[in-house]
Formats: sequence, C-alpha cells, structure tokens
Amino acid sequence: MSLQFEGVTQHLWVAKCRRYAMNTGIVHDAGHAALIDPALLPDEVEEIAAFCEQKHVQVDTVIITHHHWDHVLGAARFPGAHLLTHQAYLGQMALDLEHTWSAIRRFYASEGVAVSGSFSPPLPDLTFDRITGLMVGELRVQLFHTPGHARDHLSIYDAESAFLWAGDLLSDLEIPFISYRLDAFERTLAMFAAMDIRLLIPGHGNSTRDRAEIARRIADDRAYLSELRRLIEPVVLRGGSVQDATAACAGMVVRNAADNAEAHAMNVEQVFLECGGSAPPNVLLGWSREL
Repeated sequence: MSLQFEGVTQHLWVAKCRRYAMNTGIVHDAGHAALIDPALLPDEVEEIAAFCEQKHVQVDTVIITHHHWDHVLGAARFPGAHLLTHQAYLGQMALDLEHTWSAIRRFYASEGVAVSGSFSPPLPDLTFDRITGLMVGELRVQLFHTPGHARDHLSIYDAESAFLWAGDLLSDLEIPFISYRLDAFERTLAMFAAMDIRLLIPGHGNSTRDRAEIARRIADDRAYLSELRRLIEPVVLRGGSVQDATAACAGMVVRNAADNAEAHAMNVEQVFLECGGSAPPNVLLGWSREL
C-alpha cells in the first residue's frame, strides 16, 4: 500500500498521494465516513476504498473541495456515496470540461495509466452556497465557501478539534494560485485569520499543528496578495500593459520561487485584469488553460 494513513485527530485520517504532495482525507465516526478529495492515481483510490473496508467504515459522502482536475479523479469509485460540492461546481466544471479532460489525459499518460473513452465529471447529489453542516456518524463538521483559488472552492472545519482542511489554500509549498479572483481570495484569508485553527491540512503540502506556523502561512499569503495589488494597481491607473505589471512585480519575494514561477506570472496577469487592465488573450498564459 503506497498510501500511509495517519490518524491526525480522533475523527480524521490523512494520507499523502505520490504526486503533487496532494493530501486526501477520511472524516469518520461511529462506522461512517466522508472522503475528502479521494485521489490521485487509480491504485491510490483503490487503497482508500480498501482502507475504509479494513477499518469497517461505510463511505456515505464524498466531498470535492473544488472542480480542478486533480481533485475529482476518485469520486466515481464510490457510487453509493452522496457527492457534496459547492453550488458553483457544476457551472465551473462545465466551463473547464475540455481542459479538465485534457489535463487528466496528460497526467495519466505521464504515469503510464491507460485511458479509454472520455471523462464524465462526477455530478453532485448535494450542494450548498455559503456554509452547511455535515453529519458523519455523530460528528458534525462545517463546510464553508472559501473562493479565490477557485469560484467553487470549499473548506472543512471541525470545531471539536479545530482542524481546518483548507483545500488548495495555505500550502507551505505553493504560493496562492489566484485562478478565480483576488478580492475573493483576500476575504477568504481574512476569515481564516479570525478562526481558531489548531491543525491545518492543505490540499497540497505539509500539515501543521504549530499555531505560529499557521498564523505565519496566513500572514504570508495575505502579504503576497497585498503586494500584488499594491504594485499592479498603479500600473493599471497609468494605462500600463501587462508586461509593465510583470516588470513591476519582478522583485517580489516568492515562496519556492523556481517551482512557483509560472503560477506567480499568471497571478500577475489575473490581478492586472481584475484591477481593470486589458490585454490580448494571445499574450496571456491564462489560469483557465492550467488548472
């Protein structure tokens, strides 16, 4: 078994997938379970199912934190479970369906996984808007809308243990990927800053119980977004180009700069457009072609 599940709280098992430092989770209580982003490779999805059988827990719910391709691969393995997403998931998946299937084909080819047919996106049985509660056995967890990285992005919080499953936010490896909107991302991080978080699990990267580290991740990501806005808004106000915005941000300190260089470049473009700048589509890298 390549997945190594760790019981990080009384009600949460977490394992890290082989690629992209991606975390997958199982919330459980009293013989019932909700899976969080069950991924990534087919053999890993089978290991999730086998682990649940070994632990004698019934998978009642699959939670997809957002519609990006790497988070939706395993849901179809659990047809008896209710699929839960944010209500914007269906619209976003429809917009990105061609890209999603293309990204999945490339990923499977790189891993030597045979592909047949086409991709049928998992369709939710349950959706919500701002916040909802989910019962897993006798345990109640909260799911709440945390847009910025994606329009349909959600996070999961357990008040009892104060764990936050942040989805593709607050990674120690990645910078914020602003593939939806800067202003939404800023509001989401401000909400996190006001929360009691004693265990943080990002979608990609390393989990932490260090309260100072949790606060630092939130502060660093807020500072990064603020610096983008501070540098790019004057460029737009004086009628500058996206190339001018890129030049204005060239001196920014970026976490894991080599790995995040392309994401940073696309963030600059996204913020430039959001602040009112304009550019021909053919000169943009474009998050929609990447996520």
